[in-house]
Amino acid sequence: MLWEGEEFADNYNLPGDGFARVDLRRDTHWEYFYDDYGFPMIRLYRRLARLRRSCRSLRSRESFYYWQQSLQSSQLIAYHRHAPASLAQPEEYAMVILNFAPYADKIQVPFPKAGLWAERLDEDVPRTPSPVSVASAGDVQRITVPSNYGCIFVL
Repeated sequence: MLWEGEEFADNYNLPGDGFARVDLRRDTHWEYFYDDYGFPMIRLYRRLARLRRSCRSLRSRESFYYWQQSLQSSQLIAYHRHAPASLAQPEEYAMVILNFAPYADKIQVPFPKAGLWAERLDEDVPRTPSPVSVASAGDVQRITVPSNYGCIFVL
């Protein structure tokens, strides 16, 4: 979720509490959008918005959190979203894996359906994980997630 522009590469110092935390006007610094730190962040936000718009599963209400695999001696979180088939569109799944650690980490997670799962967040960057081939529902796959980043696989 984006909240009132705070995530748009702004660098305001916020007091811990009191009126100065909520009552001071903090305009967005548009010049930060295309500097060395802001450009990758804006690129990511645009990609996430495009993915949400194009993938029904990322807008659906059905989700499953992999609590047994997530945050067990790591800083990884995994869940999947599901959009059931409709008259006009087929069933769709999205597997989301987030890494909150300052280092790349691996997670073993069962994928809910057989098929070729394509990584869509950075599909045009060669360093991303290749598509994951799942032979049958529930097959466990080992995924490496970059530091402070994530992967979104869509089937």
